[in-house]
Order: sequence, then C-alpha cells, then structure tokens
Amino acid sequence: MVLPPAAPAASSPRRCSEGAAWWALRPGLACSLLLLTLLAPQAGGGPAAAAGQPRTTAGPTIAPPGPDQQPSAPVRPAAAAAIGSLLPFLQPSVQLAVQPPAPPRPAAPAPIAQLPTSLKPPVPPSVPLSVQPSEPPSEPPSTPPSALNPRPITTRSAVRDPAAPAPASGAPASPLRNPFPGPLPNPLPGPLAGALPAPGASSPEPVLGVWLTTVDSAVMYKPAEAQRALAFLRHNGFRRAALPLYSAGVVTWTPAPARNRLAIPTDPLLPPAATPPDSSIRSGAGPVHGVGPTASLLAALGRAGLERVGWFEFGLMAPAGAPWLAGRDDLLLRDASGSSLWQESPGLNRVWLNPILPEVQHLLEDLVVDACTQLPLEVIQFDDHLGYPVRFGYDPATLAAWRATEAGRRNPSPAPGEPAWIAWRAEQVTALLERLRAAMNSACPAVRISVSPNPQEFSYSNYLADWSSWVRRGLVDEVVVQIYRDNLASLGRELAHPSLAAAAQRVPVRIGLLAGLKSQPKDPAQLRRELELVQGRGYRGIDLFFYESARRHFNEPQQGQLGEDALAPKASPSSDPGR
Repeated sequence: MVLPPAAPAASSPRRCSEGAAWWALRPGLACSLLLLTLLAPQAGGGPAAAAGQPRTTAGPTIAPPGPDQQPSAPVRPAAAAAIGSLLPFLQPSVQLAVQPPAPPRPAAPAPIAQLPTSLKPPVPPSVPLSVQPSEPPSEPPSTPPSALNPRPITTRSAVRDPAAPAPASGAPASPLRNPFPGPLPNPLPGPLAGALPAPGASSPEPVLGVWLTTVDSAVMYKPAEAQRALAFLRHNGFRRAALPLYSAGVVTWTPAPARNRLAIPTDPLLPPAATPPDSSIRSGAGPVHGVGPTASLLAALGRAGLERVGWFEFGLMAPAGAPWLAGRDDLLLRDASGSSLWQESPGLNRVWLNPILPEVQHLLEDLVVDACTQLPLEVIQFDDHLGYPVRFGYDPATLAAWRATEAGRRNPSPAPGEPAWIAWRAEQVTALLERLRAAMNSACPAVRISVSPNPQEFSYSNYLADWSSWVRRGLVDEVVVQIYRDNLASLGRELAHPSLAAAAQRVPVRIGLLAGLKSQPKDPAQLRRELELVQGRGYRGIDLFFYESARRHFNEPQQGQLGEDALAPKASPSSDPGR
C-alpha cells in the first residue's frame, strides 16, 4: 500500500503503520523507530507474521480510535516499550492516536469589523458604521468551480454585467486619479432603506445596479412581479437596472420592420401591449411606435429615478435552430471541423453570426438604433458575446478574408490559438463595434455604450473581445467587468489587474458580482465581504447578477410600501425624468 506523503507541519497526521493507527509522533526518528518495533518478529506473533504473509487492511484509510473505542489490534509488549522510550523526545502537545482527539478549534470570526454577518436587517441611519475592506485570505485559494469561473449561467440568460452609471461612479480612488470628481446625486431622497451598511470615510456609498432577466424570473412577464421589483429596487436604494433586449433568439420590444431585417420575433411570453400610447414613454427621438411591457417597465424605472440599461445579452450568439435563421447557414461561423454548433451547457446548443458579413453588421446596427431611439434608455450594453469563441472562424468567408492578408498568405490554415490569427479575428469584432459606435453617435448621441465583459485576458483569448483596446480607441463609454468568484483571493487578484486600472483612467469602471443563482445561492456574509473588498479598492459602481438572487440579501418592502401602480403611465410628460 502506498501512503500519501506526510505534510510538513508537526500537527498534521502521519500514519506509521495501518495496524497500529497512531497519530503524528514526530517527523523522522520517532516514526521510524516505532515502525521498526511494530514490524519486528515477536514471540508468539500471529500466524500471518510467522508464515511471512503480507499485512492487509480493511480500507485505504485507518482512522484513529475514538475515546470510547479500543484500538483495532492490541499493542504488543515490545511496541509499548518502544513507545515509552520515545515519550521524552515528544513535544508535550503531540498526542498518540490512542488518546481522544482534541476538539476542533472554533472558527475565527469573519474579518468584518463592526458589521453583521448578513445583509439583513438594515442598519439604522442613526448608527454609522465604518466599513473596512476585507483582506483576501493568506492561503492559496482553491480553484473556483467551473460553474462560477467565469460563466455561471448555463441557461438562456448567460451571466453578464451591465454598464456603469454616471461618470463619478467608477474609477478607483487611490492611487489612480479620478477623472470624474464629485459625488453622484442620489435620485432617491432620504436615507437608503436597504440593507447595505452606512458608508464610512474610507468606503464611499456604493452605487448599486442589478440585472433583470427573462430566466428564473417573471419580472418581464407579469405586471405584478414587475411592480414588486420596482418597489424592491426603490426600497433598497438601487440606482440602475439592466433589462434584456435581445436574448435567446428573441427581442423584448417590437422593432420597426425596416430595422429588423431577419424578422427576429418578439418574445411570445411577454404580455400583450394593452397600454395605449403615452407621451411619457419617450426617448430622445420621439415616442415609441409600439408601446409594450418593456417600454412601460423602462418608463417606470425612469420615474423611480433609476438609470436604464438596454442589454443586448446574446450579441452575435443565437440559439441553434432559431426559425429566423432557417436556410441562412451562410451567416454562421464554423469551426475547423465545419460545425457551426457551440454548446453553452448540456442541452443548450448555440450558433454564432459572422461579424465580417455586411448583412450581420446591418442587422445589429439597425436593432441597436431602433432600441436607442424608440425606448427610454440611458445605456446600450454589450458583453463579450459581441465577440465569438476562439475555435470559430473557419467558414469560407472568414478564411478568404484572412488569406487575403500578408499573415494569412504565410499561414493560410492557422490553429485556433495562433496569436496572429487571434489578433486578426479580434480586429474584425472591433470593426463591428466601430460601426455600432458610429451609428449611435448619429442616431442617439445621448445614449452611452457600455460593455460588460469578463476580465481582459479571458475575454480576448476565449471570445476575441479585446475590450481594453475598445477603451483606448474611445469606442465605449464605460466598462463593467464580470468578476464572479467564490473566494476573496481570486477576486482581489482580478481587481488588481492592470487592465482595470488602465481602463479606469479613461472611462468609468464598475464591477459585476454574482449575488447567487437559483441552484447556487450565495451566503450573505460572502457577498458582504465581496462588496467591502470592491469598495475598499475604490470602485463605487457595483452591479449584481441577478435580481431574483439579490432579493435574499436585501429587505423586501412591506405590502403597504408597494404604493400605487408604478407601471401605469402618468398623464403629464413631466412625470418622466427622461434623459
């Protein structure tokens, strides 16, 4: 039997023999002498020893006996004598396995000074608390499970972060200079009713955002749930909300037919557009042409003082078998085997539109322009789904364009990870974003463009999304970096990455944190520590994914606090803050 190597610490258990089952006497001499003593031939030894048969054990691990149990085999007289001769050399704290094990040391309290271990209940405004950032653990972190690193969502609503708010919400405090000084005004008068602690001098008041989704949530589909969500966001002091506009192969508003070239359908699960047109639901370009539930919800969020983010969640991605892609395989990217399928998770097959094709470019450009001119939005947001998986790009159109370049002539059939091949394809994605930026500058210059990618190295090497370059080129107005981790050390390392500091010198940077999933709820104390760590690094803007999982970390408004129907349009346009 091969035993695992012993740990170097004197307090760690070492097994000198399976039959005796003793605990860690001391490295080296003590263990060796005891082992020799136990293995030495004894007068009157058992039949196995006399016959020279090998020892056997009942299993791979022999646990030490408990305090009320006898050892599994009697200690031989010679072994007992050897043990007695070794006792003077043992440290007083070292115990043999025949003695009852010491009770486990109680866990140290969480390093959150003066804070409750949960985000509930709310902190009264009259009791200010000093929020100190938690330090990452000193021991090396365990590798985050694949479900959390970096894309925990495996359903229709892939995990993303929304965009950043007003300029003051983003850049780290010190040592980087904040190019947008001054506090962000609170659109909700009075003290926050939510569960976050009162900000201290070294930790400014956070500017919280949240994603609303079409998965594991009924907010987009049931007016009563939308009303409850509005009350929750106001009650807990959230400042912005992101709504999906394109997800799972459907859109959540009704684009003008001329701007929907492939006739992407509106989500059939949305309630009917029963609300009559109302002048209070308006964007910079005029009233909406088809008032629906998404436009009504956006208008209500604006009246509540929240910044509104239109989230193009799927970007270039679409469900495999989407009806509007029937017979249009020419629009799809392919891998080296010729397949266009990409499995996001078991049972979820996706395809990817080719960003170098003019038809794909016009499709996204028209949808973005329609959304930013016909919906009441402050921000349009993409993430690294605006890129595509690194294994794709072997379709005829992409290969022909690549082989027309000098690098492509030298290497016409590159491997997926070839640096020059990655860089060239990333440039094609950047060119698409340049078109979207130009279109928005012309059609809706007041609407900001945001990206909510994973950390730079992952986004670039896996999805060809070079968002650091996008920031340097002035193509985006803000960045929200998805950092969904299950330990503080990993989160701290990502927060310290130079790409965040460089981006924060040019645009507001927000941090996206995972508040939990339906199948993987997050401990409130863990989320609190993450919030403190992010704030301690100087990032005020924090977006939580997603609304339903965030609810367990905050206070629900009482029934009497829901107020009037916030979704009902107001009679006067002045009731909607608009832009």
